[in-house]
Amino acid sequence: HPFSHPYPIFFCLSGFLSVILCDSRRLTEYVLIRKYKTWKEARTFCQKNYIDLATVQTDEEWSEINKIRANILSDTWIGLYDDVNSWRWSFRDEHLTYARWDKAQPDNYGGDQDCVMLHSSGYWGDQGCNLKCVVFCQSGKTHILLHTLYIFTDSYKEIVN
Repeated sequence: HPFSHPYPIFFCLSGFLSVILCDSRRLTEYVLIRKYKTWKEARTFCQKNYIDLATVQTDEEWSEINKIRANILSDTWIGLYDDVNSWRWSFRDEHLTYARWDKAQPDNYGGDQDCVMLHSSGYWGDQGCNLKCVVFCQSGKTHILLHTLYIFTDSYKEIVN
């Protein structure tokens, strides 16, 4: 991402100064697919129609994906899987650096829970990859967070008074 810190943009209009802070944090756009698929089928579908299965790497992304998921009670596949040595994201094959595991998870129950779903609680759990669940894909779109701060100059205060 080209920005590493928030940076200000200044506008001076009608006697007041507006500062818009463009934050370097991005919000990934997620797409909920209400079709039941195995994890492998879900990944193939997401890669064909979007970018990949959903990757969640920040609190903001976790909140965003849970807002979308709030209206359904089903567990949902996300793009996290266990490759024997470590948990990895299917998109870009990145190592897990952020996690929101549900209680007592991951537990690898039965020795074959190598894929991860978003539970109805909003937290993650490992599961066998052949279970059929609805799917979270991520599109290639991202959103930059904007914050606006208005600073009134003395000339504006004189006009108002």
